Parts: sequence; structure tokens; C-alpha cells
Amino acid sequence: MKSLSFFIAAHNGAEYPDLLKGRLGKGIDYRVATTIEESLAQYDGQQVLLARPDFAAAILNTQPPIDWIQSTWAGVTPLINHPNKNYTLTGVKKVFGEQMTEYVLAQILHHELRIKERGEQQRQKVWKAQGSGRLAGKVIGILGTGSIGAELANSAAQLGVKVIGYNSSGNPVKPFEEIFTKDSLTEFLEQSDYVIGILPDLPSTTNLIDASSFQSMKETALLINVGRGNLIDDDALCAALNNGEIAGAVLDVFKKEPLSADSSLWTAKNCTITPHIAAMSYPKDIVEVFLKNLERYMAEESLLYQIDFDKGY
Repeated sequence: MKSLSFFIAAHNGAEYPDLLKGRLGKGIDYRVATTIEESLAQYDGQQVLLARPDFAAAILNTQPPIDWIQSTWAGVTPLINHPNKNYTLTGVKKVFGEQMTEYVLAQILHHELRIKERGEQQRQKVWKAQGSGRLAGKVIGILGTGSIGAELANSAAQLGVKVIGYNSSGNPVKPFEEIFTKDSLTEFLEQSDYVIGILPDLPSTTNLIDASSFQSMKETALLINVGRGNLIDDDALCAALNNGEIAGAVLDVFKKEPLSADSSLWTAKNCTITPHIAAMSYPKDIVEVFLKNLERYMAEESLLYQIDFDKGY
């Protein structure tokens, strides 16, 4: 078997040695860096990277002999935007869907059950036996019908909701009952009680949800974005929330992270902010994807979850 040395560049890279112990073939070794600075200092010409996209992009600036990069993130925007694309880039699938589904459904149920309102009533010692909302008969519109969107759709359908989807092709995808495209975005938004963003960061998705979108949405609609921050026009969202055009928003991703202290999103009416935690890149999950692809790489077979640089995903 041929020898190989690969390079791990991730903030939680120190967790990988224990996970890799006893699972690499003879002649395969690696080095680990946990910051961009360490990555640049310790990288030694390895052709294979297991890395965060931003760490990998910094290494690419040194014009290394990279043959394959396995991303530890679902999003790979720093590498899509990098001029060096003379290598194979693989993403991560079948890892984040369960986490994002739990996050989104929890936020939906939190909203329907009026948890925040009932907590405030308890603090004020107010007994107000007002009914909760119901999911049955509601419509969840999911922007993005890939593996994560499909997993969310499967779980949501079990709760008695109608699930519709949005993608660029308009091609039908199970289990979505109906698919919409940019030409029919208004109709998609008009139907949806919940609008869920799970789209990649692309020019075609930047500010897709803008002022006109909020005018098309129901006043009772809740917007949840767990995909990429570029999806939403932040100023238009703040105006829509403060003017009561929609019921609320739950945001886990932003155009610039961390979200700046002076952002109007922090204080927008009925806006819930979480710090990009809807789906985390846990090494125990990522290493399984990497090892499957490493076996294929060593056997000179096609790698799983290859990213199309032109499409951006």
C-alpha cells in the first residue's frame, strides 16, 4: 500500500488523534494544527487536507501541492471564492440533517406552544389558560431540498404538516409535496406558515428574502434561517419585524459572524438569535466521512460528496 501524510487543520483538531487511533493503514500519518497561524507554520506540503474551509483557504494562499481537501463544514464558501481550484473538494453529508431538524422543529414547537409568553406569565404570576397553536394543517416551506432539507421534510411530515420546497431546478424531490423556483417564490412564500432557509451561499441566493418577500409572507409566518446568512436582507427583515409584517424570525447564521454588537437584529421585535449552533461539526461525525473517502482515495476511486466549484455545492 502506498504511503500518505495528510494535514488536519481545525479548531478542534486535537480531538482527531483519539478518533483516528488504530484506524489508519500502515504508511499513513498526519499532522495537526488548531489555528490558522499554526496551520501556516506547520503545514509541510501534504497533498491531503482535513480542514475547516477558512483554514484550508489560508493554506491554499501558499500555493501548496494540494490534491484533495475534505471539508469539516457543510458550507465551503471560503474555498469556492478562492482562485485555486486545482484539486478535489469534498463536503460533508448525512451528518448535519438530524441536528438541524431537531433545532428547527424545536423552534417551531416553541413558537406554537407560546413558550416565551407562558414563561413571562409565570414570572408575573399570571394564570392565563389560553390555547396553544397546532402544527396540524400548517404549511412548512423549506428553501433548499438537498439532504438536510429532505431530512427535515421527512420529520415535519410526521407531525401532520404539509411540506413544500424551493430549489433552483424545479425538479420534484421526495417527500416534498410541491416544488417552487425563483419564478414562483411569491407563491411559495404566500403558502408558508413557516419559511425555513437551508440554501447554500451563492450569488443566486444572496438577499433572496428581501422586502418584497416579506410583503408576500403571512403576517403570522415565522422565518427560520439555518443555512447561510447571505439569504436574507437584514435591513428589510428588521423593518418587517418591527412593522409586524411577519410574526417573528429565528436566525442562526449571519452575513458576518460573530454578529456585531451594533447590528439592529439584536433588538428587532420578535427576533431570536443563536450563534451558529444549529448544526455543529463534531469530529466524531466528520472523521467517519473522512475515513470513507480516505479509503477511496488510497484505492484511487471516486470520492463521495464532491463539490462542484461552478455550482458552489
